Amino acid sequence: MLRMGWLLTSGVAVLWAGAAAAEVGMRVLAFTDPADGGMARAVVWYPTDAPETPVRRGLFTFQVAEGGPVAEGRHPLVVVSHGSGGSAFGHADTAMALARRGYVVAAVHHRGNAFDDDRDAGTERMWRKRPAQLSVTLDHVLAEPDLAGRLDGERVGALGFSAGGYTVLVAAGGVAELARIAAHCRTPPAGERFCHLGNEETPARIEARDPRIRAAVLMAPVGVPFSKDGLAGVTIPIRLYRAERDEQIAASQPEDLRDRLPVPPEYEVVRDAGHFAFLMPVPAAIAAEVGPPAWDPPGFDRAAFHERLNAEIADFFDRALAIERQGR
Repeated sequence: MLRMGWLLTSGVAVLWAGAAAAEVGMRVLAFTDPADGGMARAVVWYPTDAPETPVRRGLFTFQVAEGGPVAEGRHPLVVVSHGSGGSAFGHADTAMALARRGYVVAAVHHRGNAFDDDRDAGTERMWRKRPAQLSVTLDHVLAEPDLAGRLDGERVGALGFSAGGYTVLVAAGGVAELARIAAHCRTPPAGERFCHLGNEETPARIEARDPRIRAAVLMAPVGVPFSKDGLAGVTIPIRLYRAERDEQIAASQPEDLRDRLPVPPEYEVVRDAGHFAFLMPVPAAIAAEVGPPAWDPPGFDRAAFHERLNAEIADFFDRALAIERQGR
């Protein structure tokens, strides 16, 4: 099911005069995390004219031009927020697909709620720090000397998965009420594993709008913290995905978001998909080592889905950020 409530956020479109660079560059940025003064980092993908080579990161090998220069022009920017316990590399294929379309993509590595540092999982600190980390990543990328002159700061989108969807919603103007999580988790829907994150009893309200974000994609997002009133300030274009066989997030969470958002989002239920279908496809040879994030319900083809998903996301941001391309 798909609903479209808008077409463009601006009456002025940017015409990209030719195809984006065929190659993808990648670099890791490090900077201070304002939450605790520690070292934060983000992975950035972007169009480049430098040649790609195999680059190994953990279990994965990426074909990228590591450290190559950003291609000429002013590029729209998309900031990415991964799920709880995840990684800045979790949506690498989507980031690279966007880079091939001319986008610069900056993926936050959420300190305190990532695979290598998950000490804040389920706590008030986790929910509070995530939107702040997203915004400081945006600050840093827009000020980075090698990137700043190549970025169009007026055309910024955000993409979030699971707890990253929550993060993006707060940055987009949503007000989160953490007491709603504890209330939900007293009697959670059958089969939903969301509440294993923890459900601290806290009256905290989290409000951290970042007005630079003009459009957002939410994939299997955490929606429990948001009431209708709490979403009243979210007026940017949104594309919302629900996984039909999601074992982590009950259908009611994205469905309630769909119904409560003041501007109807584009909405799609991905048939037969599990929660982790939105993470990049994992080669069969390492799926057992990666574990549940690599597993899908029987019969679901994640690689085929991502071919469609990545094109849909790029098309959405083109429309939402008012970007036209030669030949379209």
